[in-house]
Amino acid sequence: MKKFTTTLLLVFALIGSAAAQQIEKIFDKYMDDERFQYIYDGSNMDEVNEKGLKNNGQKMLMLNVADTGLIKTFSGEVQEAVKVEGYKTTTYVRHSTNKIQGYTKETTGRKDEVTFIQNGNENVMLIWESFTK
Repeated sequence: MKKFTTTLLLVFALIGSAAAQQIEKIFDKYMDDERFQYIYDGSNMDEVNEKGLKNNGQKMLMLNVADTGLIKTFSGEVQEAVKVEGYKTTTYVRHSTNKIQGYTKETTGRKDEVTFIQNGNENVMLIWESFTK
């Protein structure tokens, strides 16, 4: 019984750690895809904001190709990742087919912010910013 409980706890830990990395996996998957622009900005990494959080950098993926299938696939992956990782919706703006969605996730030592911008079926942008205490 003790081995079973230990194995079960290990499995849940692995599942939790895999789920916590979904946004990062999206960046890893698409950062070398030539249809996307990839930007990493680590210029503010030494700065601490008014809440005492240190900026760990910002990553952005932009898709500027009118490929409806890819936009739907990418959008679905982002929506699934924020759901699985437990992000809370902080912003939602929609005008016609344009959307801006903001998400935040906080743990004891970390805060992650994700912004997803979709301009119709022509371009999308994913922004991920991470902070630690």
